[in-house]
Amino acid sequence: MIIETIKNEIDNYINGYTQISEGYKFSQYRTIKRIMLYANNIYPKGKVDSQGDYKYFFDVIAPRIDSEVKNIDFDTSNISLYSESPKDTLAVFIGNLALKEWLEENEQAVEINNAIELSSGWGNLVWKKIKDGYELFDAKNFYVINQTAETLDETPVIERHILTQSDLRAKKDIWDNVEEVIKDCGSKAISVNKEDSTKKSSIDYYEIYERNGEVSEKELKEAQGKTGGKEDKYILAKIIVAGIDNASEKGNHILFAEEISEMPYKEYHRGRYNGRWWRLGLYEILFDIQTRANEIGNQISKGLGWSSKAIFWSPDKLIAQNILTDMQNGDIIKTTGMKQVEVRMQGIDQLIADWNRLMEMADRLANSYEVVTGESLPSSTPFRLGAMLNQNANKLFVYIRQKLSIAFESVFQDWVLPDILKDFKKKDILRVTGDTDLMERYYQMVVDSWYITNLVALPPHTPQDAMMLKTQKLQEIKSKPEQYLKLEKKIWDSFKPRIRVVITGENVNLQVELDTLSTFIQLEQDPVRRTALIEMAMAKKGIDVKGLPKSPPMLPALPAGSQAAPVPREELATGELQQAEQMAELKK
Repeated sequence: MIIETIKNEIDNYINGYTQISEGYKFSQYRTIKRIMLYANNIYPKGKVDSQGDYKYFFDVIAPRIDSEVKNIDFDTSNISLYSESPKDTLAVFIGNLALKEWLEENEQAVEINNAIELSSGWGNLVWKKIKDGYELFDAKNFYVINQTAETLDETPVIERHILTQSDLRAKKDIWDNVEEVIKDCGSKAISVNKEDSTKKSSIDYYEIYERNGEVSEKELKEAQGKTGGKEDKYILAKIIVAGIDNASEKGNHILFAEEISEMPYKEYHRGRYNGRWWRLGLYEILFDIQTRANEIGNQISKGLGWSSKAIFWSPDKLIAQNILTDMQNGDIIKTTGMKQVEVRMQGIDQLIADWNRLMEMADRLANSYEVVTGESLPSSTPFRLGAMLNQNANKLFVYIRQKLSIAFESVFQDWVLPDILKDFKKKDILRVTGDTDLMERYYQMVVDSWYITNLVALPPHTPQDAMMLKTQKLQEIKSKPEQYLKLEKKIWDSFKPRIRVVITGENVNLQVELDTLSTFIQLEQDPVRRTALIEMAMAKKGIDVKGLPKSPPMLPALPAGSQAAPVPREELATGELQQAEQMAELKK
């Protein structure tokens, strides 16, 4: 039965070890618990040693995590939509406005900051698709059953959730047996981890387990209350159960069991794959250095405590045993001799040297040199050398930023963007482009999009004719705005396959394109082409070129009584089309 399978998988994950290689056994559950202790500056056995002395925790990891987070420098302003097709200018304009609004309304700035901080320290991120977007995983209650898997597509995953009665009843239309779970599985004991100590609550909580991964067809049929199915045929399924810790069968309930087409996760890993799914983050990388730093710090602290004491000696046996407690202010000492004993901590120089060696090693492992953290370099460091050190040190952060942005791009491309575009209604466009200037630019882009789409069907015409056609179309749109806004929703039908979410330019080499454009802008002598190149670069950076003021063009005068020759639409559709549109816009 599937409930027994889930019980066994959870027990093996919590209590067992996975053989990664000869002599190396790994437990993701125990590793995460240890990371939690280091993240909260806690010793496994408390902060008091066997002699009753306080053990100080000298945190050398948190500053290096903060340095990496600062240098990754990734936020919502880096997220935008991009399309190489000129037909998508209008859709990209509106889509970016809608995306920015969605990011603000859903407080994505906070979510992204949390993800970056977690990715640096813990080294792993998992996003899960939910109804209104996505959510970040809870590593403490995220059980990767096959811990040697390289990706989550290769292993079943079990998530542990703690829900209230309100949470359960909100799922009543989706899950089965909700009332039975409320009746049989409630508990007033709460624990963060499955094995941790619990605390009492005044209300009932419910422990729910969600399993995503392959199961036999027979097990899935049983979970659905059906018969049949093959034991040797495995399919991907989502199964949600409750009460698996109850001793009686009465408490075991299956809430949901359905086949799924793919795993509902996106993942990011800071480190490389070394035979286990859980990659190294800064906490785990610096485990040993943090442990030794604590030992050295407490050894120095104890030694300085002894060396700071004032101790005296005297050959006179009648002298006070402790001059601090046996004598009062103003007492006269009569003795044949008294001297202060020089007390100095032995080996402090070696401990300081060992500490410095550890900090240098930590800087190498975490790429947290002075030039990265913002500290001053030695006064003898040449300026050019400092710039080179900064450039090379930042290459690792550029690489990490690219890896992180690729994962975020996948999340937004597959989960967020379809939801934004799916229900694009008229009121959404009016709300996003509500002010007059934005609406004017929107109408102008609608006209430009209409002109490019229908250019082949138009007869041969001059640039002046093109301007006239656009002016007429603009007046027609403004006379019936609601009707035309509804008509223009067709742009979203072909927009989705071509659009891409760009965060750092990794998937379109944005920085390379901007550098190339910058080179040609400096070399180009023709003012029209130079302006076009500048506008291309501005558009790639998300600047609304259409909204910028422009100087009127210098049009050549025609001889008296002559007319401009019509321009074939084939030529208009190539290079001169853009020039004609620019001239029309400038004249307007």
